[in-house]
This record gives sequence, structure tokens and C-alpha cells, in this order.
Amino acid sequence: MRVQVPPSAQHIIIMIKKIIVPLFLVVSIGLAGVFKAGSIHPTSDGNNITVTWETVDETNVKEFIVERASSDSYEFSPIGTVTDLLGPNRTYKFIDQSAFKTTTSVFRYRITCVFKNGSRETSEVSDRTYHKVSSVKRTWGSLKAMFR
Repeated sequence: MRVQVPPSAQHIIIMIKKIIVPLFLVVSIGLAGVFKAGSIHPTSDGNNITVTWETVDETNVKEFIVERASSDSYEFSPIGTVTDLLGPNRTYKFIDQSAFKTTTSVFRYRITCVFKNGSRETSEVSDRTYHKVSSVKRTWGSLKAMFR
């Protein structure tokens, strides 16, 4: 037995198929974003901190800005930019060579994606990274900086 759908209900069904379903797909795809979830990983080797992240979609991406905050605050400051794009589903690496200059030893990182139209998308915040630098290295780095 077939159910007869009244003409007014047919318009609703057509509207759902033509408008709402494609709109849902566009919104769902847009929510996927640039960054792969949980992919931001900073690691310290005692000298520098290497920050890695993975992308999913890089459509219209201009650059990535790497930002750092001390663990106590969520006040992020830009520390570098990556403009050499590798393409989607790739892993990026940024080496934070200035972490030893700070007196802080625990950091958090995030990445801001800048699109060609000027809009931005910011990644999730990384877990805390512990960075222990000897006072000798910190002092030597400061002395070198004075003579540059």
C-alpha cells in the first residue's frame, strides 16, 4: 500500500531535499576546518621546542601563525609564521628557538590559520610543554644577543 502525500507536503519534501540537505552538508564540511583534531604537539629537546600539527583542508589558506603562552596564562603571542604550504593531510613543523630566552619553563601553543580573504581560524590549545633550559645556555644566549 502506497501512502499518498498531499501537494503541500510534497513542497516541503522538495524544499528539504533541495535546500536543507545541501545546506547541512556545507555547514558540516565547513566545521571540519583546517586542523586535524588533537594534532598540535609541542616537544622540548632542552634547547628548542618543536611544534607539529596536521591539516585536513588548506583551501584558500595564506599562512599559519604559531602562538605561544606561558602555562599560567592564556595570553598568546605570535612567535613565528609558516608560509610554505605543504597541502592538506600533511604534518607541519615549527621550531621555537626563542623559548630558552624566557624565564618560564611551561608553555602552551596554538596555531592561527590566516585565509587569503583575511579571515582566521584558530586551532585548539596544546597540552602543556615542560622546557628545562640550563642557566648557562640562557646566559650565553643573552650575551650573544648583546653583541649582535
